[in-house]
Amino acid sequence: MLKRLIVLSTLAIGAVSVAYADPITGFFSLGGSDTFNSSTITFTPGSSTITTGSSIGGTFASFLADGDAVTFLSGPLTYSLGENPAPAGLAPIFTTTGDGETFSFDLLSYDAILMTGAPGCTDDATCLLITGAGNFLGTGTTDFTPTPATFTFTSQFTSGEPVGSGTTSFSASTSAAAISAVPEPASLVLFGTGLLGIVALARRKFAA
Repeated sequence: MLKRLIVLSTLAIGAVSVAYADPITGFFSLGGSDTFNSSTITFTPGSSTITTGSSIGGTFASFLADGDAVTFLSGPLTYSLGENPAPAGLAPIFTTTGDGETFSFDLLSYDAILMTGAPGCTDDATCLLITGAGNFLGTGTTDFTPTPATFTFTSQFTSGEPVGSGTTSFSASTSAAAISAVPEPASLVLFGTGLLGIVALARRKFAA
């Protein structure tokens, strides 16, 4: 009787136990060069790295280091001022690899602002400010669970230089933070039903 109850308990609990890989947490900064105009931004191939001297936190600190190369999207990324959904089929906005692990950022949406005198811009300079939301993926020595993340990008022309007149530099930062898991209602119902069944079976056996 006891063995049967133990088996049934295991089955009921096992119905709601699902193994997940660890999510990604942490942050790092990066920089490089690009060209932007009023509707597109193009990253200069081979120019981007994790910023020397920047702090790297969380999961990233176990694999990445200052100076590691960052590969941005090839070709232009289009934008309009305000909120932009990521174009269909867009490749990861950037990837970086260190110590056998590759992290990639899939951009889902982004806000674009083109202005002067914004935070991070010097007086009279024109800046492109982009704040994006998406997911970080980690594959290689460890396959991490895709994790919600943010990406903030600032590119600046020097004072008085017209937009689109040449290549400029950018700085960016990114961070990932896992969302706390919440049991699904259906899983809770299944778990509760299993426990009730065990209790009912035990009562019948004891009554007999």
